[in-house]
Amino acid sequence: MKRQLLPAALAALLGAGCQDVVSAPTTCPEFCPPGQIEVRDTILANSVEPVGSYGGYKLPHEAREIQIVGPGGPAEARGLIEFNAFSETYSGADTSVKKTILQTDSIRITVHIARRTPGSRGIVLALHEIPFHLDSTATYAAVAPYFDDSTLVATLAVPDSLASGLVSATAPASRLRHFLTDSLTGRFGVRIRSLEPAFVSLADSDTVVTARITRFVQLDSSTGTTRVTRSDSRIVFFRTFVVDPARLPEPEGLIVGGVTAARAFIRLTIPARILDSTQIVRGTLLLPQARPAFGAPGDTFRLRAHALGADFGPKSPLIAPEDDSTSAGSARIAAQSTDTAVVDITNVLRAWRGSPSLPHTVMLRVVPEATSINQFEVPGRQTGLEPVLRITYGLPFRVGGR
Repeated sequence: MKRQLLPAALAALLGAGCQDVVSAPTTCPEFCPPGQIEVRDTILANSVEPVGSYGGYKLPHEAREIQIVGPGGPAEARGLIEFNAFSETYSGADTSVKKTILQTDSIRITVHIARRTPGSRGIVLALHEIPFHLDSTATYAAVAPYFDDSTLVATLAVPDSLASGLVSATAPASRLRHFLTDSLTGRFGVRIRSLEPAFVSLADSDTVVTARITRFVQLDSSTGTTRVTRSDSRIVFFRTFVVDPARLPEPEGLIVGGVTAARAFIRLTIPARILDSTQIVRGTLLLPQARPAFGAPGDTFRLRAHALGADFGPKSPLIAPEDDSTSAGSARIAAQSTDTAVVDITNVLRAWRGSPSLPHTVMLRVVPEATSINQFEVPGRQTGLEPVLRITYGLPFRVGGR
């Protein structure tokens, strides 16, 4: 398909060949050679080959967010938070003076909400005490028994108007059955109660930590005749989230994203006459979906495509760092959407131009990784859906239209 339109990038190139020189006695274009730039828009069928999908590049406890998904969504996810342990004595600002704690009255837990389902109503975060050390091996089944009424410590109401920010709640220390007897460590599971399916993501920011626990204690006063109330705080030692595996779909194609931070590899076949002998205006990878994009209610995520420096399978290095967009492209995906993903890979194709040693393989990943249940599935051959590559390019400038 031919087009005589001049995209901005090509128009700039054409203009560079014919400039108005103020000092010259005559003006352009009187002495510029006649010609034209021909732009073509091509869809390359059978040019996209799904290679494989691999997980484990990052785990939820290593990610910058933890996502909590309530009932009614595609899959329920629950957060797990363990705080640094308190000391058995209180030192306050003067750490050289340690005082004996006579009584722990209450605790306050504050969490930082980074994202949530837009427009959702009546979200409440329920905090339950987990009576054992938390680590990366924790599973949904292992912690499920501790999310009942007997372990409930506090509930944190999320205002309907709050898009991001801090929420907190205070509870009597008596609700923590294991806190005083287990190294003064607070360990909690977090789940959602809401009027409709919803998610909440907890994360650090530049100024706020994911969560904080504060205890209010009683000490002898400096005179020793009365008691005084003091408080001190601890921040998160470990955080992660676990997902109900029974609700995760069985893969039919190549999985990208999800809790295991899976990445998919796709090999592209592009004629050299296009890649090396034309000006690439735009490259687009069109990925149909065999089923709706899996993800938390109302959430969106970014599907990013990277050029590889070498093709070693799952351990293939990238040309540039993961956060460098000079050899990458992306598309925004809405959870539960069925639309074909339109991934801009213009920078990937330009990185390949004139570099015959680079493999024509693209790595797909969801960013940020391992922070949510969100995942995209590249259709396999058995689905009958064919990913295709669309390239818009300009042929070399032809003098005199020849």
